[in-house]
Amino acid sequence: MLMMIMFLLSSLILSTSVIESVLVLILNMFLLILLNWDFTHTSISLFWSVDFFSYNLIMLSVWIIIMSLLVSLSEYSWNNKNWFNIINLFLLMFLILSFIFKDYLLFYIFFEASLIPILMIIIGWGYQPERLMAGIYMLFYTVFGSLPLLGLVLFYMGSTGQGSMNIYVSLIGYNTWVEIMVMGAFLVKFPMYMLHIWLPKAHVEAPVSGSMILAGILLKLGGYGLIRFLPMIVKFHSFKMKFMILSIALMGGIFVGLLCLRQMDMKLLIAYSSVCHMAGCISVLMILGELGFKGCLFMMVAHGLCSSGLFYLVDIIYKRSSTRSLFMNKGLLNILPNLSFWWFMFLLANLAGPPTLNLFSEICMLLNLVSWSKFNIPILAMITFLTGAYNIYLYSLSQHNNYLFSKNVIKGCSFLNYYILFNHLVPLNIMILSISSFY
Repeated sequence: MLMMIMFLLSSLILSTSVIESVLVLILNMFLLILLNWDFTHTSISLFWSVDFFSYNLIMLSVWIIIMSLLVSLSEYSWNNKNWFNIINLFLLMFLILSFIFKDYLLFYIFFEASLIPILMIIIGWGYQPERLMAGIYMLFYTVFGSLPLLGLVLFYMGSTGQGSMNIYVSLIGYNTWVEIMVMGAFLVKFPMYMLHIWLPKAHVEAPVSGSMILAGILLKLGGYGLIRFLPMIVKFHSFKMKFMILSIALMGGIFVGLLCLRQMDMKLLIAYSSVCHMAGCISVLMILGELGFKGCLFMMVAHGLCSSGLFYLVDIIYKRSSTRSLFMNKGLLNILPNLSFWWFMFLLANLAGPPTLNLFSEICMLLNLVSWSKFNIPILAMITFLTGAYNIYLYSLSQHNNYLFSKNVIKGCSFLNYYILFNHLVPLNIMILSISSFY
């Protein structure tokens, strides 16, 4: 109900055109249905249904879009803000439809349609001329990765006469290439190591709202797609394919963790840390365990809130110092002591400290991976150590030491800044209190 009230208040403030008003009305209808939904009856119709996974990701999408709309209050001029709000509302509509449709083809259509609004945000509101190249990287990586999936979905629907995710036919699974086509489309968007080249470029060139949406929601579409499409592959218990993807994901988490320790751009460091966190999600999905699936969902929700808040923190500093360099922004504790508390809390959540939802999701994933193979223990220990190391590195280098007073004096934060940070941090810490209801 709190989310519904926030969305209504933000829509009243931000909707200034007929198109926005119509979109807000439609989205309010969706939310009224979802907030009162009974999970004992998951099927709405032949094409629509809402279950535990889709419900949580829809609520995450609404929450992050609300934060993005609030950011636009102080970021953009009135004319640009109108267009920005319309694009955000269209993006939210595409996301909700992609999460509630249980038809493979309709899911694919809205899965790909969600790329268009974020591409418009990067190109239209990016900071540097390189934003066009970053948008092209993102578009070509994700579209070419998912084109084989379109052919597979059409073949599946033509062979079986239906495309519902709730009805599985033992038609596909005898070919290794089928497994690659299914997983490739989603591993690019997750993204997995070696398929992540587009992500740092998109984050660096995107505005703060684009980075919040990209890390908070769009990366989670890859995990949701894997959860929905893995049952298509009846013979997915092929050890070679599962072991190869799991090994690349886990070793990639180590390599990206080491890469984070040499970054001087705060935004780039947080972007690479997303790849490191998603490595665990990819690994547990390959095992196909119930505990891993739920741990992956909790990690996606927790990471969406945490990374979105961290990107907003970086933007607060960037707006005041005109740089994201850790070398130029050291000693922020002397200038903005109140903001240092938020840095500490979000980085604590990012390294899975208590009492955040990140901790519970990490425990679920570690238990699943260790129970599958004891040989994962050294790799997981290294990833955990590196996760703590680069978060401590980011905090100590940015908050401690002496501030460079040769720059302009940094002004304080507004109430809106703290309000947006508060609405990222509170759900991240209180959701673990209701964790018993998930089981």
